[in-house]
Amino acid sequence: MKNNPFSFFLDQLEQKLPDSLRPMPAEIRTAARAMIDERLAKFDWVPRSEFEAQERLLAQAEARIAALEAKLNATLPQTGTSA
Repeated sequence: MKNNPFSFFLDQLEQKLPDSLRPMPAEIRTAARAMIDERLAKFDWVPRSEFEAQERLLAQAEARIAALEAKLNATLPQTGTSA
């Protein structure tokens, strides 16, 4: 598991175990790491840069929608204002 991006996470998790469980047999440690790695691999991870790019695109789209709604509301006749 040399290229495991979650190795740091798994090491931290192991350090948080109670002292009685820390000297785990290598078999159990390997099986637990494999299981956690398998579960984490099922997530759809994206790089932070891609996430931030999508955030910017979403903010731009929301601003454009708000501007279009304001423009549309300005061109529509006002209803319900007369008594």
